[in-house]
Amino acid sequence: MARPLVTLHFSQSLDGRIGFDHGERAVLSSEEGIMHAHRVRSEHDAVLVGIQTILNDDPLLTVRECSGPQPRRVVLDSTLRLPQTTRLLQSQDSSEILVFGVLGRASPEARRGLENHGASVFLVDEGHSGRVSLSATLAVLHELGVRRLLVEGGATVLTAFLRECLADRAEVDIAPCLLGGLAIPSLRDLGNLHFSSAVRLSHLQVERLGPDVFVRGEIVYPSNRWQAER
Repeated sequence: MARPLVTLHFSQSLDGRIGFDHGERAVLSSEEGIMHAHRVRSEHDAVLVGIQTILNDDPLLTVRECSGPQPRRVVLDSTLRLPQTTRLLQSQDSSEILVFGVLGRASPEARRGLENHGASVFLVDEGHSGRVSLSATLAVLHELGVRRLLVEGGATVLTAFLRECLADRAEVDIAPCLLGGLAIPSLRDLGNLHFSSAVRLSHLQVERLGPDVFVRGEIVYPSNRWQAER
């Protein structure tokens, strides 16, 4: 299957947390980290998030902290519950908004509402747990000319790309703070039973972004248990 090159990009605390679930928006990256994240966006054809990230953070997903082209903005939204009042739909930015829902789960009314607000809606097959099929989404994006896709979250989406072995690179901005066990983990259950089944990074690069530590590398999937599950 032809698909874009997929890079996971996210910020987390030292103990692997991305924030809390009580409505407080977590901004873990430093000013340098935020600027770098916008520069990375400008280097990709599209940036993708899940609906929960939209509901929690209401991001614009645009390039603002540096000069560069604007990526297409992609939302995974099984039942098309993306509020029409979000900044994403209300912004005057010209970059295309692509919303992916699930065939049979998204209502025609919801689809018309999003399209009336300028979004392009695609309904694809159901994937794991009733969510949007990632492989189908990537195939459509490739047909639309997306060759480099940046996935920014949230935790469920990042985990899904790793569990299905559909991410190629990872970039992690690590803030020098500890949030503790009540905070949301950056990744959910990956199905790892042993260290031998861990997802690893090769060709590792580490740099400083102000007070943050930035780690990037190529994703290497285990060949034992994971390949048998696919």
